Amino acid sequence: SVRVDPQGNIWVIDATGHVVYKMNPEGKEIMRLGTKGVSGMGPNTFNLPTDVAFAANGDVYVSDGYGNARVVKYSRDGKYLLQWGTRGKGPGEFGLPHNLVTDARGRVYVTDRDNQRVEVFDSTGKFLSEWTGTGGVSGLALTKDQRIWTGGILRDLEGKVLGRLPGTTG
Repeated sequence: SVRVDPQGNIWVIDATGHVVYKMNPEGKEIMRLGTKGVSGMGPNTFNLPTDVAFAANGDVYVSDGYGNARVVKYSRDGKYLLQWGTRGKGPGEFGLPHNLVTDARGRVYVTDRDNQRVEVFDSTGKFLSEWTGTGGVSGLALTKDQRIWTGGILRDLEGKVLGRLPGTTG
């Protein structure tokens, strides 16, 4: 994944390198989360991370999905804050947490690709709800008017389908 934060910085997920890079708009590395070439499940290691999202206050969320099944939260300056999630099918568990976005209210939306759903959490990782029947969606994108693209389907913040790209099923 590649994401751009509200300040215009570019974030690149290097899954096989087990790191997330923050680069300024000129492409210079200004922060690194994880330890290059070292997999793990600690506060400073990932095991094949998948995506990054940004809270309004600058906190950073990383989905660590292929080797682990968790979301890790950091402060804007890269300080580890907390993590949540285990492998499974229940509330707050993941088959494969693949992408994530945050809304203006601080909720975190995570695609659980293998369990074909989107799970919704508060900023501390408390499970709030899930949207089932979304299919094995990999990508999430939040619009400026607080709607979420789940693949080719546009939804409101409660998961209700509002529209879809032509040819999209589900």
